[in-house]
Amino acid sequence: MRLPLFMGSDEEEISSDGWVKQFTASEPRLSEMRLLFESLGKEVRFEKEENITQEEVCEACIDARSDVVWTIWTREEIETELDKESEYVRTSDREPIGLTQYEGVSVNRTITSHKSDSILVIEINNPPVNIVDSKVIEALLLAFEQAEADLDCRAVIITGAGNKGFSAGASIEEHLPDQAPAMIEGMTVLLECLERTPLLTLAAIHGICLGGGAEVALACDLIIATDDCKIGIPEITVGCYPPFAMLQLPSMVGMRRAKQMILSGTPISGSQAEKIGLVNNCTTYDSLMDESLEMLASILSNPPQIVEVALRKLRSLDIQSDRTTHRVMGEGFLEDLVKHPDYIEGLTAFLEKRNPEWQPERSPFKERGD
Repeated sequence: MRLPLFMGSDEEEISSDGWVKQFTASEPRLSEMRLLFESLGKEVRFEKEENITQEEVCEACIDARSDVVWTIWTREEIETELDKESEYVRTSDREPIGLTQYEGVSVNRTITSHKSDSILVIEINNPPVNIVDSKVIEALLLAFEQAEADLDCRAVIITGAGNKGFSAGASIEEHLPDQAPAMIEGMTVLLECLERTPLLTLAAIHGICLGGGAEVALACDLIIATDDCKIGIPEITVGCYPPFAMLQLPSMVGMRRAKQMILSGTPISGSQAEKIGLVNNCTTYDSLMDESLEMLASILSNPPQIVEVALRKLRSLDIQSDRTTHRVMGEGFLEDLVKHPDYIEGLTAFLEKRNPEWQPERSPFKERGD
């Protein structure tokens, strides 16, 4: 059962000093949603509730801890600079999934899609912040398989449903050692699909675009972003590194900027990303889809088979200087990190909502032989 985020509802309660009543919850959802609202620039406060009925609390909260229940209130906070923030949005929202139909394309409910002429528009729809987990990856792969079988389809736009953003990243739970191999394999297969598909791909990003979500966007051929979105690779802040962004970023923005983004974990705004060539264009949220369709139209007016041949050649040139593959980077991630104490500590601390305790010193220097 998803948490009801009452933002802008006619039935919401608003206090005289601007506080908006959101919903009632207990741990662990309480801490998760506090971080979510704070990441959206909102001030958060809690009110302890007495004699609350089960109908007023989400099922996950009742199962977790029904004896201490709080109501979450939020109000707008003074905006902070996007490039000052570098923290993952915490979420573990889940619900059963099934298949549904969207204009002839069967997709998992973690995405939605519709066809616009020769362009398939796919929305990652995994509330509250469109985490790219195994279910989303499975749904994206299925959508691409079906689109590639449709010879009238020539391009795909990937975007994020809702106003929170494109994606807050990959699932932290799926980074845990027992799930990490399957998570890395899923991401590898998805990124290989984006690298090899005959379809032109465009990521239309707004809001938050972090971690694994950013790696999916960066794997697309083109990116259009809103001016104020934040694009970041914050894995280092939870004790790991981003294997696929390490392969993607240097050729896009140069090694020095890639090192800065990866080693600091600090996100940049869409307008900053445009200045360094990380995205093609910036626009407003209201114009994001129109601009995306317009950019694709200027390409798709050209002969389909020649565009496909040229695209395949351009992709091969993009990685020609370094034949390292997504698969090699994924395997290296597992070898380097899954048994590392700081990797375990970073993920565990994140899920337990506490500050991590890192190893106090760097590793002893060992000179490598030839």
